[in-house]
Parts: sequence; structure tokens; C-alpha cells
Amino acid sequence: MNLRTRFALIAGVLVFILATVMSVGAYRIASSQLENQVQTSLEQRITRILNIMARPNFSWRDSFGPGPVNQAIMQTEVDAITQVVLPNGQVLGRREYPQLPIESGDKALTFNGKRVHKSSTIIDGHTFRTMTVLANDGSLIQVAKDTQILIDARNGMRKWFPLFAALSVMVSAEIGWLFAGRVSKPIENLALTADDIAQTQDLDRRITVSGKDEVARLSTSFNTMLTALSKSMNRQRQLVQDASHELRTPLTSLRANSELLERASVSDADRAAILSDMRAEIDELTALSTELSALAIDQKAAESPIDTDLAVIADEIATRAARRGGTAVSVHVTDDVMVQARPHQLERAISNLVDNAIKFSGGSSEVEIHVGAKRVEVRDHGPGISDEDKPHVFDRFYRATATRSMPGSGLGLSIVSQFAEDHNASAYVLDNVGGGAIVGIQFTA
Repeated sequence: MNLRTRFALIAGVLVFILATVMSVGAYRIASSQLENQVQTSLEQRITRILNIMARPNFSWRDSFGPGPVNQAIMQTEVDAITQVVLPNGQVLGRREYPQLPIESGDKALTFNGKRVHKSSTIIDGHTFRTMTVLANDGSLIQVAKDTQILIDARNGMRKWFPLFAALSVMVSAEIGWLFAGRVSKPIENLALTADDIAQTQDLDRRITVSGKDEVARLSTSFNTMLTALSKSMNRQRQLVQDASHELRTPLTSLRANSELLERASVSDADRAAILSDMRAEIDELTALSTELSALAIDQKAAESPIDTDLAVIADEIATRAARRGGTAVSVHVTDDVMVQARPHQLERAISNLVDNAIKFSGGSSEVEIHVGAKRVEVRDHGPGISDEDKPHVFDRFYRATATRSMPGSGLGLSIVSQFAEDHNASAYVLDNVGGGAIVGIQFTA
């Protein structure tokens, strides 16, 4: 069952429940009101008759119309019957109206006990509600009210309320169907586009966004996801292409050296040189593999950003670098060194900056790590970076012309750039005063 059908079904069920509750409530309220009106009419008629009987000079001879006191107890009513049973058994009533039956409950009325009796009786096919009261002179005052209008009203409500409920359900279901169609259409288009993209792998497609509702926000989020996926796939594709290109050189060299070793005429000195070259190529492949792994792993999924002290990490890296290579690495700290970062990814990025600085300074001059103002930068006193190379130093596998003969994978600064991108920071390169380069990372928060 699709979303549109479910929406229409839910709308119909809800309206059916609402219409049923309203119909039952309206039926009960209307019935109660009509019942009360009939009862009130009977009570008012009885009260009027008793008030007339209490007047001075009252006589039953005046009860049918104008008389000495103009009492008119037996006045003409369209849907009511008035009847009086005198203590001597004489029954007073209009001839044009049928006579009301005197039931056992009426006869059982007494001055010291029950003085009012209510009942129903059928006269000429109509149901009358009857009220009998024992008057002070011993007379029985009987008043009957035709309740056919009440019965007709109830029958009418029983007939029309279900029809009203059914019509409401059909109308609401139709409206729900049409409304659901408008709501679900963009979602259906989104689903079809997603299926098509999954089949064609075309991540350049986008959903047309219209409006500002939840569906529009969903479409916008979907487009954002496609953009991120497209960038990720492009980076992966470029990484594979660049890696294939970079791997080709050391692999070709290894193959050539292995073929040389197969020659019997190779001297021991040449064999040792070839083996040394092969070890260097293997070391380069190992470093390249490590760097590629660092770029391929999604560090954002591997760990979460936490409050990190740049000074602490800088001290650890400086100590480790100095112990490993013998190059002096100093740390200079100012204020504001706490940032939100992934510690392992940050440590790798700063280590790459320090390793690059040591390599290009030749180990002959001190390398400085400056930390503060939510920034970490590494300064060396080597040959520096030319203005032509600065825009490209963070590209994968890029190596400046002057440094291509030096060992390295060309991925160190790419890892730094990737770290900066993952943390909404910026990586930069500057000239160092007195020679050399400054490469750093500026955090925004």
C-alpha cells in the first residue's frame, strides 16, 4: 500500500469516527431536548389548570369556554388532549378529541402518597405522552401530548446521520487522495531519481526544489548528499589514478633492478648498489602505501572531534622528531591553544608538517613549531617554496621541480589539506623571514 492510499484511508477512517461520534452525540442531544420539551409542555399545562382551579369562584361549568370567570380549562390544542375526571366519576373533555384511558396507576393516586402518574398511550396510531395529577378537590387532571414529532425526528436522524457519515467519509477520502497526491508526488519523484541514480551512477543529477516545506528541505538535503557523494567519488577516482601513476615509477625501477640482478656479469659492488636502490624503492612504496591509507580512511567516521590542546600535541611531536632525526625542533606557545579536533588526525597532520620542514631544511637548521590564536604553523630555514609552486603544494602527488629528486610521496601536505577541510579550517603556506617556508593550519573555533 503506497503513501497516497494510506493517507486517503487514514483520512476516511478519522472522518468516519468523527462523523459517527458527532452523529451519536447529536442524536442523543436532540432526543433529550425533544423529550424535555414534551415534558415541560405537560407540566406547564398541568400548572396552568391547577392555577385556574385555585382561583376564587372557580366552577367546572366554566371549563369549556367563556363563562362567568372565563377559565377555559378545556381550550383547543392541536397536538394535546386535556381531560378531567371529577370525584363523582364524571369525565370532562372535548367531544372532538378522543377520551384518554384511566389506568390503574391513575386510580392509585392518593393525597398521602403518589399524586403524579406518567405514562404513554397509543391513540389512533399516534403515541401520546400522558401526565395525570390528583388535584386538591379529588379530581384527576389528565394531559396528553402527541409525541409523533419526536418519533419522526428520531427516525429522520437515524436515516440521515448514517448517510451524512458515509458522504463525509467519501468526500474526505477523495480530498485526502488528492492532497496526498500533491504531497507524495515530490517524494515519488525523489525516490525515482534515487533509483535512477543508483542504476546509472550519475551523481551529477539534481532534484528540482520548489517551495519551503519539509519535502523541499528533503530535496535540498538529497541534493547536498549527491554533491558530497560526487566530490567523494571524484576524489577517490583521482586518488586511484594518481596512485597508479605514482606506483608505476618505483615498480618499473624494481623490475629493472631485478632484471639486472639476474645477469651473471654483475659485480658485487653493482649488486650491492642495486640492492640499495631496491630497498629505497621499497621504502618509498611503503611510505606511499601509508600515505594512501591515511587519505583513504574516513577520519570523520573513525573518531569524533574533542577539545584538544595544540601545545601538548606539538610538544610530543617535537620531542619525537628530535629523538628520531637529531634535528632541533622548538615549540613556541602563546594564548588560545584549545581547538575542537580529532586528535589522531591532528597529530598526523602536524607530523607531516614537521617531517617536510626537516627534510627540506636538510637537518642543518632548527625547525620551529608556533602555536597560538587557534593556529599551528611550522617554520623552517630551507630553500623555501617558489610563488609558482605555492598554489599547488597541497595537491596530491604534487612535487616542486626543485625537490623532485628528493625522497617522498607528494602526499604529506595533501593529508594536511584534508585535515583542514574536515575541520572547517584552512591550510596556508608563506615565506619565512630570512629564508625558508611557513606552512600552517588556522582553526576557526
